[in-house]
Amino acid sequence: MSLASSPAGLLARLLFVAVLALGAAPASAAVSDWTAGAKARVRLIAAGIGEDGRLAAGIEIRLPPGWKTYWRTPGDAGIAPTIDLGASRNFEAPDVRFPVPHRFDDGYAVTNVYSERVLLPVSAVVPDPTRSVFLVLRIELGVCEVICIPDRVDARLIVPPREDDPVAAGLLADAAADLPGPPEPGVLAVDDVTHDGGTDKRPVFRFAVTVDDPQEAVVFVEGPDDWRPAVPRFAGETVLGAFYTVQFRRLAAHTPIDQAAFRVTIVSGDRAVEQTIGLDD
Repeated sequence: MSLASSPAGLLARLLFVAVLALGAAPASAAVSDWTAGAKARVRLIAAGIGEDGRLAAGIEIRLPPGWKTYWRTPGDAGIAPTIDLGASRNFEAPDVRFPVPHRFDDGYAVTNVYSERVLLPVSAVVPDPTRSVFLVLRIELGVCEVICIPDRVDARLIVPPREDDPVAAGLLADAAADLPGPPEPGVLAVDDVTHDGGTDKRPVFRFAVTVDDPQEAVVFVEGPDDWRPAVPRFAGETVLGAFYTVQFRRLAAHTPIDQAAFRVTIVSGDRAVEQTIGLDD
């Protein structure tokens, strides 16, 4: 019996055909090769499966010097990233985390961006830890220098079972250090949010924030997916911190104002926290 007609050979051929059906052959390692779009280069990173049954992975994006890409909520202008991991195998319920962005004011618009490089940590359930994980990514980005253009990159990675890559783990640990942590009540947190006027299509909300230095703190506020936030405005100091007001555009929104929940990121010095809060909390 030839190798090609043996059970092992048949399995290899079927695997090869399956890989071709996904596109270019994926790398089989804990760090994939770089894949290039028009300007962005992207690679996938995987450190291994933890005791919780989840794969620790990441999406690394690099841009040429002087180029930027956008946070999940881009700001006054820009394109939010679209991350599609739906074609991955043995990989469920991915949770993509975003490091704190930089607020960039070009004189015309204020946007939330990453410059030149960012690594987005990803955690996902692995239903069968005895089998390989096939990571398949399609990411669409807005990338900007003087002008902005859309970019799209595909990347793939096979993570064998029991893979444990210290290089990937180190990269992901560095990325995790840039993520906002949980709120610290009484130290760094949102204490309250109230509806503070405006109109139905352009409501204004007031956030009471505990923070050491209100003048230096940077606050990002996100609302429902069908609302678009303006830049938070400093509205005065309190004994514990400060008030910030945010106006939202909800011209075609379906989420009622009284059901809105807000994700607030507060940066103070070298610390950052992220907190979700609703009007009734």
